[in-house]
Amino acid sequence: MSQQAIQLCEEAKLAYEASNYQSAADMFLEASHLFEADHDTLMAAEMANNRSVALLQAGEAQAALDACLGTEHVFSEAGDKLREGLALGNQAAAYKELGLKKESLRLFRLSASKLEETGDKENLAIVHKTIAALEMETGDNLGAMSAMLDALRTKEKLTMREKFLRWLFSVASRMMPK
Repeated sequence: MSQQAIQLCEEAKLAYEASNYQSAADMFLEASHLFEADHDTLMAAEMANNRSVALLQAGEAQAALDACLGTEHVFSEAGDKLREGLALGNQAAAYKELGLKKESLRLFRLSASKLEETGDKENLAIVHKTIAALEMETGDNLGAMSAMLDALRTKEKLTMREKFLRWLFSVASRMMPK
């Protein structure tokens, strides 16, 4: 593994934490190229996803989407369901920012499925909450309630407010016609 790529990745993370998103994105791209040159396709794909997140923070939704498209296949072929789920979530987030809500919802649901398989409850809860917000925006209140209930069921430690909401959504979902 290239020491230069690892160093560049660390510098990119520091730039991201300092809110220097475009600089971070540029460094993640360069690190991706270095990992590719070392034939480390998994790390190259991870750097592409990190770049996507940085570009999304920089307000560059199309570039963010372009950066991570196809990376889910790299992770899928490697059997890495966690990073596959995160890659799908990154694509979904970019589609959401581009105003393509249907495609965003489809990909967030795929992401949730992969994350559920891995047991990553933290990211799964975030994805469910995002699905709920998107469904509210599209007028699917029942779907939004269901997704929020999924998010609350996923979370391990709930606040009193969240416990109340979980109870309320559970009662409401039992009252809905099947």
